[in-house]
Amino acid sequence: MGSMRQGFFERVSARRDATALAIRDALVRHVRAYGEQASTARITLLHEVHETWRPVLCRAPGGGPLHRDDLAVYRELARSRALHAFPFADFRAGFEVAHTAGLRACLAVAEPGESVQPVAFTAWGVRELPRVLDAVTESYLDVHRSRGNAPAARALLLDALLAGRVPGPGPDAGHLVLVFRPKERDAAVAAGTTAAVERLLGERSGLLWRGDPATGELLVTVPVESTVQRAREVARELAVDLAGAWRSRLHAAEAFGASPAEVPAALREARRTLRLVTALPDAGDRPYREDDLLVELAVARQPDVRLRLTRLLEPLDRGPDLRRTLESLLACGLDRQRTAAALHLHRRSLAYRLGRIKELTGLDPATPHGIQVLRTAVCAARLDVLPE
Repeated sequence: MGSMRQGFFERVSARRDATALAIRDALVRHVRAYGEQASTARITLLHEVHETWRPVLCRAPGGGPLHRDDLAVYRELARSRALHAFPFADFRAGFEVAHTAGLRACLAVAEPGESVQPVAFTAWGVRELPRVLDAVTESYLDVHRSRGNAPAARALLLDALLAGRVPGPGPDAGHLVLVFRPKERDAAVAAGTTAAVERLLGERSGLLWRGDPATGELLVTVPVESTVQRAREVARELAVDLAGAWRSRLHAAEAFGASPAEVPAALREARRTLRLVTALPDAGDRPYREDDLLVELAVARQPDVRLRLTRLLEPLDRGPDLRRTLESLLACGLDRQRTAAALHLHRRSLAYRLGRIKELTGLDPATPHGIQVLRTAVCAARLDVLPE
């Protein structure tokens, strides 16, 4: 970018006090942690805004990048915030709010017909903001590392990774994103295994994780240090160990982000896949990929087809436990001996129930076509009651 004319920037510089005040007020209004501060702290905040605005006024007119010394201003602010336990998510969001508020205030001084400099200034801000965010993330993280606060450092790294910003072993390193959920949501069991889960995850280098007690979801990222296949082997091993720690079978899904920028989309894909896995009557204790569930994915995306499949099972509600019998048969891998044992039935009683399923639905669970349609219908019915 060539050097910009100074007229626009002379006006921007002349209004730097008003711009700093607008940024401070936007932070208080839109960022929770700043809004909760005492009114006296807002005087200090205004001073900090002035300090962080100074490098912008220095570098933006020429269009050049922020220098190392310029970024030191942001790093020092991040260090101060970390030492005072200021929430990183709010701190990071503050820079985005400040960027928007500052840009709005500066563009307001543009004269009619003046476009080259304002557009160049906007482009400069878009280019430099990620560099500032990387600098504050690194500085914030260094504080927690130096204090030996591994959980806080891990949470910070995960937050940044889920925003698509943190590099892994290399600048283009990929990550396998995993989501797990125990099939049994017994609160006492979950509480009793938290330490065991933390221990087994901590034993594997490079993993980042976070549990959500409200949903029972455990999110884990695995860096791809050699091959994706090796990362998937680690994911399978982890699923086995988690099932043991939870003392429960589990549902699991995975998606691959080839770079940090792709990790947010990978997480969305993994959660979509986990919803499909939860609807499977015969899901195994392994991470599923979206490509493993293309039939279920197609059904989930077509409400009319899902409704017709769900209606196929409605006649089963006329008989005692016929729906549960079908689901047990599928869960037992179509093994009738195991199904009878699971339902505490004699094999003849099981055969009678399967015959009734055939009579009522017109689909024979003993044939490949019949059991395939019945399985898809069970999945469709479960999808209808699962949250999006």
